[in-house]
Amino acid sequence: MRKLFSVLLLVIAMPLTALAQDNMGSVVITQKDGTKLSIPRSGVAKITFDSIQLSALEEVDLGLSVKWANVNIDVTQSSKVVSSPEECGGYYGWADPTGLKTSDNKNDYPGMTRPKKISGTQYDIATQQLGDGWRLPTTAEFEELLTLKFEKTTINDVPGIQFTAENGNSIFLPLAGYRYKENVFQTGTYGYYWTGDLNSVLDWMAVELNLGDGFNRTSNNAVYNGCSVRAVKAK
Repeated sequence: MRKLFSVLLLVIAMPLTALAQDNMGSVVITQKDGTKLSIPRSGVAKITFDSIQLSALEEVDLGLSVKWANVNIDVTQSSKVVSSPEECGGYYGWADPTGLKTSDNKNDYPGMTRPKKISGTQYDIATQQLGDGWRLPTTAEFEELLTLKFEKTTINDVPGIQFTAENGNSIFLPLAGYRYKENVFQTGTYGYYWTGDLNSVLDWMAVELNLGDGFNRTSNNAVYNGCSVRAVKAK
């Protein structure tokens, strides 16, 4: 991936004096205290950088009021996101910041009294899992996304909806389906993405973005159903 390639280049070149070849064909490592370690290139089999977390997560500027993540959340990964845009990621109940709940008891999400808005709060799975300003989109932000050009397309045999901005940037939302208890349904046919907004009338329903053949719109879903999560970040 482009992201992985750029990160590796950055690691190898940062700083330029830290790792270089001298004129004798050796690998020269300059430490922080200025001391240098020179190893003949012929004796180097592999260079490994420890404690580096490579993540596929990128901010995409679509010319809208917020920047969009390029991939879905998956709390089972060390990076908390999938490694490529076409991967479906996890399915999470509304207001479950852990991503671990699978019951169909509405009072588990998050309790008997539900807040009206959770974007950026303690109940926001994007905020709690990703940090760094990431949060659930609002209904208005998903509706803003729907003003862009969009089309159904397939990446690596995964169908989804690609949104393309006037600046040429785009994001791909896979039609991941949804989860009820332990089972996943409608994968490849529909996509369901949570907002941070509770339904204004029915407090056991929350607003989602519903994607599929022939329609793409905001709708509502039971808070205990597992939907996908695509995060946003303020500019």
